[in-house]
Amino acid sequence: MSIKQLYLACRSKDEVALEMLIVQFHPLMMKVSLRYGYFDEDCYQECAIAMIKSIDKFSIR
Repeated sequence: MSIKQLYLACRSKDEVALEMLIVQFHPLMMKVSLRYGYFDEDCYQECAIAMIKSIDKFSIR
């Protein structure tokens, strides 16, 4: 599935699509979480929470 398709499925409260979207963005969230040379689990969780919260606020044009 494309990111757009996953996003639209997430808007419909599809939990599997949400997990797949998190997997798609895992490398980016890891990069941010490893910024200071060690894995910051709290930072990773905050990235995931921010992404989940932003799904309802984001709109595709």
